[in-house]
Amino acid sequence: MSLFPLHMRFALGVAAVALLVAAVPEAGASSEVSAIRHWTAPDHTRIVVDLTSESQYSTRTLTSPDRVVVLVVGGEVGRASRSTPVEDGIVNRVRLNQLNSGAQVVVDLAKAAAYSVFPLKPYREKPHRIVIDVFRADVSESLPIERTESSGGPRVVVIDPGHGGEDPGTLGNGKLTEKNVVLDISNRFAEALRARGGYEVHLTRTGDYFVRLAKRKKIAHERGGDIFISVHANSAPNRKASGSEVFFVSPRGESDQASRELADRENACDMVGGVSPDADSDVLSILVDLKMSDNVDKSSDLASFASQELRASGTSACVVKQAGFVVLKSLAMPSVLVEVGFLTNNDDVKKLSRSDYRGQYATALADAVDAYFDRYAPVVSSPSGDHRVAPGETLWSIARRHGISVGELRELNGLAEDATIQVDQILSVARS
Repeated sequence: MSLFPLHMRFALGVAAVALLVAAVPEAGASSEVSAIRHWTAPDHTRIVVDLTSESQYSTRTLTSPDRVVVLVVGGEVGRASRSTPVEDGIVNRVRLNQLNSGAQVVVDLAKAAAYSVFPLKPYREKPHRIVIDVFRADVSESLPIERTESSGGPRVVVIDPGHGGEDPGTLGNGKLTEKNVVLDISNRFAEALRARGGYEVHLTRTGDYFVRLAKRKKIAHERGGDIFISVHANSAPNRKASGSEVFFVSPRGESDQASRELADRENACDMVGGVSPDADSDVLSILVDLKMSDNVDKSSDLASFASQELRASGTSACVVKQAGFVVLKSLAMPSVLVEVGFLTNNDDVKKLSRSDYRGQYATALADAVDAYFDRYAPVVSSPSGDHRVAPGETLWSIARRHGISVGELRELNGLAEDATIQVDQILSVARS
């Protein structure tokens, strides 16, 4: 499914003009362009136009050279730079022109490309915004696949650095930004696993750009993850709150009020980073599939291993909790969210500011993954086409590992719909 519906996608080879109108501002109001910001993701470039007030706007495309033009009707070019270089292979630069009809935003493109434009209302410290996403045509997948083979088959780990781009997350002591801290720890975590061998590791983002929650989950499914670990940093009104917290998804509710408030903050990140009003309606409302209770149990074990390794290594005090994080819901794999410390606590900020500490933290997480797979090792079929059931496996997980459907697995083994499987049971996974 495309991120944006058809009527919000445009091709530059054909002259097109469309009005995308936000709510009409109050009479006499004049919106000012206060800043132009941009981020480059593997599959698109995002341009954000900050405005001092709500405004009507129109869009059109021009050729020779290719460019996207957005007119802020009645707007004024304010404090923003008149020219912002981008030069990322998708967008060359962004220019501002003052016209009698308003403030004109010109996105100069490297070549014709599909794009989308949509408004965002103020949220937290973010003002009214117009978002222009320009998509890279020559990228079929948003992230590269890096494979590490081993004799027992790779264990697929998906690491999710939280926030990114215009969504900075929590700010520690006015200097340390959550999005940067968690990306660094996630990169070190991935490197530690790859160095050990036997792991295929993917990150949902590899740089400073925003990835919506539904896209993070989609990446995890497309990469065939065995486990999913989302990395964040915490905050609290109580400046004494410190240490790490590891969450696994709760189908019934949060462990406590603080966990509920934290889940609400993390689930709202799409509102900061920018999701089209016409984007997938399930972004903030996906329910847990209660059939995946086996994954909830495994997620609990994964959370416990992470907590144990962080404490045993002397890296951080850590507790395990449950909460309804959207990024963990509906994932068909064991999943946890790690809060690496409180950026509202001076001691945690000092530790997370240190490169050696972030490396130590990543190593502890890698040790936790090792411990998890010592208990739940991926099992590969024998040359005869049989599979011996390991602890914690389900028909679904076995079928996925061998590239067949659950129905085919049942048919191959004469299993009824309500049949259960036992540890060490031999199942056929290939037709003779």
